Amino acid sequence: MAMKINKPSHLATCIIAMAISAVAANSHAAGDQGMFKWSASAGMGYDSNAYQAPGAPYVDYAALPIGLNPTITPSVESGYFVPYEIEVVAEQNRDRDIRFAGSATADGNLYLDSALANANEYNFRLRGGSEFVLARAGKSENVLYVGALLGKHKQLYVDHDSGLAKTDTVSGSDISERYSYIGTGIEAKYEHRTGKIDYGFNGQYILNNYEDPVVVSQLDHTYYTVGADASLALLAKTRLSLSFDHAVRDYSDRHSRDTQGRYSSANPLLLYTFNAVGATLHNRISSDWLLYLDFDHTQRTDDYVNYNDYKESRYGARVLFEKGRYKARLALHHWGRDYPNGFAFDVAGQGAKTFSGNKLKFKAEMEQSTNASLWTEIVYNVQNATDLRYDYDRTQIMAGMSWTY
Repeated sequence: MAMKINKPSHLATCIIAMAISAVAANSHAAGDQGMFKWSASAGMGYDSNAYQAPGAPYVDYAALPIGLNPTITPSVESGYFVPYEIEVVAEQNRDRDIRFAGSATADGNLYLDSALANANEYNFRLRGGSEFVLARAGKSENVLYVGALLGKHKQLYVDHDSGLAKTDTVSGSDISERYSYIGTGIEAKYEHRTGKIDYGFNGQYILNNYEDPVVVSQLDHTYYTVGADASLALLAKTRLSLSFDHAVRDYSDRHSRDTQGRYSSANPLLLYTFNAVGATLHNRISSDWLLYLDFDHTQRTDDYVNYNDYKESRYGARVLFEKGRYKARLALHHWGRDYPNGFAFDVAGQGAKTFSGNKLKFKAEMEQSTNASLWTEIVYNVQNATDLRYDYDRTQIMAGMSWTY
């Protein structure tokens, strides 16, 4: 059972601070070899549907009290925003076989219209730890990394139909901070790169501490995962990559739904188990073109009566082009998620709960100098759902500049 998280653990913060401090302190030491680099990206974007509002009126069968079921007319809000990302990576050799490594990343979207302020979102992540080189073969290494991580996610819980901050349907209290959290934990990763088959193992243990909305359940939970991956050459220009991940989200305050889709504090605490497999086939079409074919399948199990079990599959392709000063990437994926025991709107008697969608991404870059590039990106995302509260389409068009040093 998950432990109740009253405040973020300081373990991750301390380990990260020690690792990054060690890197900084030794960066100019005689005979040591280190690496420090940073990158930044910012631009201007247009979002056609900032709150992911449904595109047509629908009957809300989940509205309380049950039976009144109002017809909702969503308001699709569009506007301009600033996408940004900053990353700093540092590495310092302790000796030939031990390296200290640390990184910090911040990214998000900042909307320029005050009416869209509720769509603002940002993430901040710190990582720090040690890499141990266990074997070498030429330029290839077998490396074990052990470290800590700290992350903060800020996102308002909003009404998709209006973009207004979410309130509790019974008391009217503001619960819009419910989705924001701080995560602290530890992670380990082993990469074997000295043989004909590349493979690795990874694991994480994270305590996610969410804001407390008081009048509804808090989303605090323990997240832990273990995984493995492998990559091997099939032909001279073709490789196959495989992965498997097992993960658990164990909630300390949120309760499960019963077989009728009803949420109750009398039900056991929520526990989800995930098993996911993935496969990617990469083919070097030419010196300029690279093709990826992707397939992923995830199965989630709801520990109590299996109401929120689902099976999700995703497949698609990515094409990468690079020549001289120019780079481009086109990706198209289709996905579908079925809940064999779930009802649309989580109301018994409604149809089966199913989701599907398509995501198209295109990004092009033109190098301006050794350290700077211009870029443009288009993201089109459409989601179809039998629960019409989550049926929407969205287009984001962005352009900007990036720097790497």
